[in-house]
Amino acid sequence: MEKKHITAHIECGSDGWYSVYHNEDLPFGFFGEGKTADEAKEDFLSTFEAMRLDHIEETGENVEVEFDFVYDASAFLQHYKGLLTLAGLSRMTGINKVQLSQYVTGRRHPSAKTQERIKVSVQQFAQELGHAMA
Repeated sequence: MEKKHITAHIECGSDGWYSVYHNEDLPFGFFGEGKTADEAKEDFLSTFEAMRLDHIEETGENVEVEFDFVYDASAFLQHYKGLLTLAGLSRMTGINKVQLSQYVTGRRHPSAKTQERIKVSVQQFAQELGHAMA
C-alpha cells in the first residue's frame, strides 16, 4: 500500500507559538504546537503516531501517510528571521521592511497575493543560490 501524501500547514500566531495542522480526511484528528517550528512539527508527528497506534488497536486499520510541511508567510519569516534579514527580504521581494516586520510578529497577515510574491521571490533566490556555486 502506497503512503498517502498530506500537506501539513505550519503557522505562527501573534503570541509567537507555532501550530501545525492538516485539512485531510483521516479517521482521527490531531495537531501539533510548540515554541518553535521544529517543536511544533515534532509534536504534530508524535501526536499523529499516538493516534495512529490507538486507531490500529481499536480498528485493526493502519493509516500510513507522509507529511509535506509548508509554512505560511508569517511562520516562514519568523522561523528564518535569524538567517534572512528584513532588509534583505525587502530587497528580494520589494515589500517594505515595516510591512514584513508586521508579518513576522503576527500583527498583520499577508494577502494571498503577497504570500505568493514572497514565495516566488524566495524560490527564485534559492535557485540563484543553487546555481551560484560551482
